[in-house]
Amino acid sequence: MNAIDPIHASLPSESFDAAREAVTVWRGRCLDLFARSEAAVTETLLALAADDRLGASIKLPHLVGQRYDALARALRPGGPLADEGRVAAALEAFRQHDDLRTMITHAVFTVTLDRHGHWYLIARLLALRSGRECRRDFVLEEREAAKILSQLEKDCSCLRSTLGQLRKSGSRPKSPP
Repeated sequence: MNAIDPIHASLPSESFDAAREAVTVWRGRCLDLFARSEAAVTETLLALAADDRLGASIKLPHLVGQRYDALARALRPGGPLADEGRVAAALEAFRQHDDLRTMITHAVFTVTLDRHGHWYLIARLLALRSGRECRRDFVLEEREAAKILSQLEKDCSCLRSTLGQLRKSGSRPKSPP
């Protein structure tokens, strides 16, 4: 019996290796920005919790998403930091990236190239929701990734700056209800 070998067309491996490296650098930069923002949120919660006037009203949860929620609760109308509208706006803008954070931290990445050597990222996430599988895919092209990173950098910088100013000013929060 004669076996027929399949024919595989391929780009030079250097193009693919360069694309994988570019995706890895992009992912690493995003992760760094998320980590820096998470640290700023945590530092802010610690400073607020140490404040004699509102420390008891500030929760210090273990999970990062819950820390963002705890800060958001303090900033909402009626909260002890309700007058800090600029901080609330910066936090809200940064939280728009929550889905991206989930995908880049927990999804499995596959990199592919188009015929011009531009990379595409395919991220596949398998999670459990209410005891059931939840699969999500995220596809991103190189040019979109650059725009996303630029916006993430801007929103991260704004959040970290406003949180730093809040900590430095020793904000005069309202008394807890």
